[in-house]
Amino acid sequence: MRNAKSQMMDRKMFRKDLMIHLNNQRGAVAVMVALTMIAMLGMAALALDVGHALVARNQLQNASDAAALAGARALGVIYEGMSGSLSGYTLTAGEVANIVNAASVAGADNQAAGVTVTVNAADISVGIWTSSTRTFTPTTVLPRAVRVATRRDGIANGPISTFLAQAIGFTSVSVTAVATAQLNPASVMGPGDMDAPFGISEFFFNSGFGCGSTIQFAPNVPGNAQTCAGWQAFDQNFNAANLRSIIDGMTDGTYTTPAGQVGGSLNFGNGNIGSAWADMVTLWQTRVAQYGAWNAHVPVYAGSDCSPTGAQTIIGFATVQITYVGQPGNANNAANCTGTNPSTGCMSGVIQCDVFQGNGGSGGGSFGTFGTIPGLV
Repeated sequence: MRNAKSQMMDRKMFRKDLMIHLNNQRGAVAVMVALTMIAMLGMAALALDVGHALVARNQLQNASDAAALAGARALGVIYEGMSGSLSGYTLTAGEVANIVNAASVAGADNQAAGVTVTVNAADISVGIWTSSTRTFTPTTVLPRAVRVATRRDGIANGPISTFLAQAIGFTSVSVTAVATAQLNPASVMGPGDMDAPFGISEFFFNSGFGCGSTIQFAPNVPGNAQTCAGWQAFDQNFNAANLRSIIDGMTDGTYTTPAGQVGGSLNFGNGNIGSAWADMVTLWQTRVAQYGAWNAHVPVYAGSDCSPTGAQTIIGFATVQITYVGQPGNANNAANCTGTNPSTGCMSGVIQCDVFQGNGGSGGGSFGTFGTIPGLV
C-alpha cells in the first residue's frame, strides 16, 4: 500500500492540475465574452443607425411626394390657361422652370434627419408615366407627370452620419426617395362644365373608337357602336319639356348645368324630343359664334346601352366638338348622319383628346379629358 505521504502528494498534484485547467477555461470564456460583446455592439449599431436611416428615408419620401405634387399642380395650372386639344404641345423653358421652382419650394418645406431638404434641379423631371409598365419617360412634349428625387447623400444635403456604426468602420449612410405625380383622367366637373345635354356610352370607347373618331348622338342606329349615346337632363326628370328648358337656358345663360362626378348619376332618355330640336340647333350656332367651335365636356356612362333611360352611372368624362346639328326635315342631315329619315334629327361630333379641364379631379376613366389636380402614382 502507498503510504500517507504519497497520497498527499497525489492530492496536491490533482489540485494543481485542476487550477491550471480552470485558469485555461477562464481565458477561453474571456475571449468568447469579448467576441460576443463585439457582435452585440455591431448589432446595436446596425439597429440604431439603420432605424435612423429609415426614419430619414420616410422623411425624404414625404418631401418627394410634396415636391412631385406641387410640380404636377404647376403643370396643371399651365394647361388650365389653354383650351381645346393640346396634342403636340411642347412646354417652354420658362414653363419647365416654373414647375422646377414649385417642386423645389415644396421640397424645402420638409426636413430629413434634421436637415432642410434641398432638391436639385437635375432631380426634377417632367414626362409621361406609363402605368402598365410603371415606367417614367422624360419629355417636354405634352407631359402629364412630374418625378422628383430627394437625397441625403454626396450629391445633395450630405449623407447621414452614423452613431455606433462608426466603431465598425461605417461613418455615414446615403438615402434617397423618389415620387411621381401625374394629371389623371378627369373625375369631376364643376357647375357649368358639362356644356351639353347628352352623354356617351363606354361601349363606344370599348369598341375601338376614341381620339379623332366621329360620334353620332342622333339618330341611334341599332348595332352601330358609333351611335351609342343618349340625351340627358342632368338632375331633372327627362322629358321633352325639361330638355327644351335646359337647352334654352344654356343658350341665353339663365341655366347653369350642375356639377357631376364619377360614381354619380344623370337622368337619360331617348326618343322623339319634338320642338327641342330647333332649340338644339340654336344652341350649337350660338356656341360656334361665341367660341369658334363647340367643344363640350360630356359624361361617359357605364354599360353598353345605346338607348339609355333613367339614371345612368358616370364613369368618366370626354370632350367632343359638335360639328353638326340638324332638326328633322333638314336636307343636310343625310350627308352628316347615317340612318336618317325626314322625321329624324341629326347631331354628330368628333372626340377631342389631350384636353385639360380646370380642376377636374383625378381618377376617372381614360377618355382623353384630364383634370389638373394631380395624384401620386
